[in-house]
Amino acid sequence: MKYREDMSSGFSWFRLALWSVLALCVIVPCYLLWSVLPELSDPSNEFYQRRGLLQSVDIEREWQEGRSIFRRITLHSDSGLKVQITTRFPQKRSAQGYPLVLILGGQRTGRDAVHHVSQQQPIALAAISYPHCDNWAGEGIKRFDVRQYQQTVRDTVPAVLLALDYLFAQESVDKQQVELVGVSLGAFFVSIPAALDQRVTRTWLVHGAGEPEKVIAHKLKGRIQNDWLRKVAAWAGARLIAVESLRPENWLWRISPRKLVFINAKDDEEIPFTSVEALHRSASQPYEVIWTEGQHINTSRTEVVQGLVDLIMQRVQTSR
Repeated sequence: MKYREDMSSGFSWFRLALWSVLALCVIVPCYLLWSVLPELSDPSNEFYQRRGLLQSVDIEREWQEGRSIFRRITLHSDSGLKVQITTRFPQKRSAQGYPLVLILGGQRTGRDAVHHVSQQQPIALAAISYPHCDNWAGEGIKRFDVRQYQQTVRDTVPAVLLALDYLFAQESVDKQQVELVGVSLGAFFVSIPAALDQRVTRTWLVHGAGEPEKVIAHKLKGRIQNDWLRKVAAWAGARLIAVESLRPENWLWRISPRKLVFINAKDDEEIPFTSVEALHRSASQPYEVIWTEGQHINTSRTEVVQGLVDLIMQRVQTSR
């Protein structure tokens, strides 16, 4: 009888230990996932607070090329946000001011995008780099700091807003014509500052797409062969960087009734066609869709870059 009681007691302890292990296997991963997942509510107020007020401007370098004045600048907000920006303004002053074109391109190009636009164009041109991009590419990966990835992504929108504040204060800028251009990765972000800042008169989304998780899965095809695992990895990665609150489909309708232009390549190998269509469907009138020949924009594809630059700048000039 005593033997049975010992067995019963031992069996109970075994079951308790087993259930404890199983519970830990569920609770711990859920807690870890919860601890790194960002808030999915409307982040507009967070963007405004992070933008803050422009506190100081550091001019790193200023030089003249042809008829243009270039400046490499770092903007400092009272929130602690820092934005690296390069501007190119015509040397000759204009009473009316010049159309402003602000570019957010790819991560590698950053603020150097101004050098891809011909100086023959009499415009006020600026481009910004992604905040913390050096840490994201180096220190962030080394430390596997997911929060840093999220902050990098979320700081991009406030960075554009702060850059607009600085540029609007320049006398050379025509406040009635402000063009915001998002190229490739930049096309994912610029719909948000364009929606939030009514001073933007026209927004350009160049080689952009919606459905970010499908775009990520498309890019993972060469690395993850299993279709199911690839979709799971894309889903998890997209949510770790707050895709639900940042995806452009949630913001484009707010740009209306201001102008919106999509430019997409017919043979774009970087993004699924269905995701491009999803982006277009999410917009409200008035908007325009322009399809061009060729593949996805890349700085090594000079003909593609030059063709897009000429198309946009010609439209900017004829809008005056």
